[in-house]
Amino acid sequence: MVRDRRPPTAEPDPQEPVFEWVPYTPVGSALRVTHTSCCGLLEFASEGGAFFVLRRICGGRDEETGRGHYRQAFDIYVALAEAHQAEHQRRGEAPEPDSFLGQTR
Repeated sequence: MVRDRRPPTAEPDPQEPVFEWVPYTPVGSALRVTHTSCCGLLEFASEGGAFFVLRRICGGRDEETGRGHYRQAFDIYVALAEAHQAEHQRRGEAPEPDSFLGQTR
């Protein structure tokens, strides 16, 4: 398996689906990350009864998108993870398997 040597930080990707990313600001007392994508780029998380997708950006800060109900956040995670895997394939790399991809939505 070939691993991407880039640090797990997000830079704008022209192939990535367009979602509004905002700075992550803790809302509840406990952040729960239940799934991490290939390369650790994306995390499916919940906090204070809401679900969302996190990514680390340059400078060590986190951004989030899709905050809301489980289904909304899950669908956004899947779209972003599929685009990320496609980017690996475009570069001729084998992406790591992601157990969330291929699930019935």
